[in-house]
Amino acid sequence: MTALVWGIKASLLDYVRGRGAGTVEAGDGATAEGDAFRFPGGDDGAFLGSVTLTAHSGMLRLVIAEPAIVRSPDRWRLEIADPHEPGARLAFATIAAFDGERATGTALTQDGADLFFGPYEPGTPLDDPRVEP
Repeated sequence: MTALVWGIKASLLDYVRGRGAGTVEAGDGATAEGDAFRFPGGDDGAFLGSVTLTAHSGMLRLVIAEPAIVRSPDRWRLEIADPHEPGARLAFATIAAFDGERATGTALTQDGADLFFGPYEPGTPLDDPRVEP
């Protein structure tokens, strides 16, 4: 079974754990693995599990769940479960290239940036995900 291994954004995780006085928790089958998270493969193309970032006494709460690398007509993208609309998917990031194992050039979309309410803009670089056995 494959898994998606993704660090999300190292500086964001450092901020949440440090100055944000918050927590970063893997759940629903996802596990912390060094500086990244391992999301096990699922049946529908999405990977299973979630990572919840909580900081500033709950003022920041972001759930990144069920990520998937999806081919769109003009490029690759990384989708997550839409945290505001159950059952929907959200295009969280674009991926410049994906060879079936490693993604490069991962950056926030407008929808992904909107989840942060301001500190990140579309095009903000993210950690590149990879698919492993």
